[in-house]
Amino acid sequence: MPQLFNRIRSLTVKVYSATENVVIGNALRSITDNREHCNYKLIFDYLFFHILLLIPKALIGLYNQNTTDLLLMPVFLVLLLLGMLLLKKGVPYKTVSTFAVLSTMLVPMASSFLNNQDTSPRYTMIWLLSILFCYITTNLATTLLMGALLCGYLGLAVWVNVNQLAVFATPNYSAEQNIISMPILAGLYILFLIRVLGAHYRNIFIFEEALSLQKQKQHSSLLNQHLTKQFIILKGLSRSGKSKYLDGNRELLEACLGEIEKQCESAIDYLDAGRQPEN
Repeated sequence: MPQLFNRIRSLTVKVYSATENVVIGNALRSITDNREHCNYKLIFDYLFFHILLLIPKALIGLYNQNTTDLLLMPVFLVLLLLGMLLLKKGVPYKTVSTFAVLSTMLVPMASSFLNNQDTSPRYTMIWLLSILFCYITTNLATTLLMGALLCGYLGLAVWVNVNQLAVFATPNYSAEQNIISMPILAGLYILFLIRVLGAHYRNIFIFEEALSLQKQKQHSSLLNQHLTKQFIILKGLSRSGKSKYLDGNRELLEACLGEIEKQCESAIDYLDAGRQPEN
């Protein structure tokens, strides 16, 4: 059994790496902004792991014999693959993100409505996850718009149930089916959250740390160059002062000593304040 899990994990990693290289490989190699780089990876992960989630969802649908979900899953798969295609074609990542959010909200809304307006955690988990993803990858206005869309649907579902309107609907999940499937779905979405969003913020921390180290190296290099230049000046002033001393020229000797003092104070200031040289 452990060998089987290792093989599945190895296969998943290979498929993930190959798909990532095909879909966003060119974009990642051309992007210089670290935050944009992380957003591209986040959107790809969101689409890729949603596709993987369709496998256990399909098995749950087969076990529960829920025809509605089984019919909607191919539609969901096509939309997710279309999102990857848009990402590969170089469509702006915010546009692809909005498309991905709409896909992961509207298809579950259709499933919820056709399953007797079910608004249980089976659906609310993916809706809340979509709203959070939208906020990270787009902007506040788009997120509020998606939130308004969700609230509008929930209001519609409540209105239909309160007024007991006759709409086309399939039998809802039974209590026994929910008891069996809900812990599985909750666990899957927790793993999804850890892998997708957790990896996103880990990548941000790694990039920020690398950027900080790069800036420190650049600053140290500039500081060393400036101090080296000052020490060369001090060496020249010292030799000049020595020659003026031997010649008995006290005025020029005092000028050299004053300039040496200024250069020493300047070097000490740079070391204490850690400032980059202006010249």
